[in-house]
Amino acid sequence: MLANNTIAYEKLIGRSLDDIAKSEEIVIFVSALTDVRMIVKCLLYLRIPFKVVEMGMGSIKDRVGFKRLCTMTSWGLMPQIFINGQFIGGVDEFFEHPEIIPSDDINKQKYRRTLQ
Repeated sequence: MLANNTIAYEKLIGRSLDDIAKSEEIVIFVSALTDVRMIVKCLLYLRIPFKVVEMGMGSIKDRVGFKRLCTMTSWGLMPQIFINGQFIGGVDEFFEHPEIIPSDDINKQKYRRTLQ
C-alpha cells in the first residue's frame, strides 16, 4: 500500500527538508519501523495526494537528515507530518486536524468507522 507513495530520503539528499515538506499536499517522514498504515488508508480514501519519505538510520546522511528534521520541527518522534508544507505533529495530530477529519461529530464517527 505504501510502495507507490514512498521514497527513500537518501534519494532526496541535496534538497532542503523544507522543499521536501512542500513537495506534496501531505508529506509524512517515517523510519523503517513507523506504522502509518491507518494514515495511508485515510489519505487514499479521501484521495488526498501524499508522499511518505523514509529516513533510514543506517547511513550517516540519513541520521544527519533526521537530526535536521527534529531541529526544524522541535519533534523527536516519527512520523512527522506536514500538511501544505506546515508541520502539524504526528499521528494524533493528523487525525484531529480539521482539514482531514470532518468537524461535526456525526461525520467524524461515520468516518472513523470507515477506516476501521
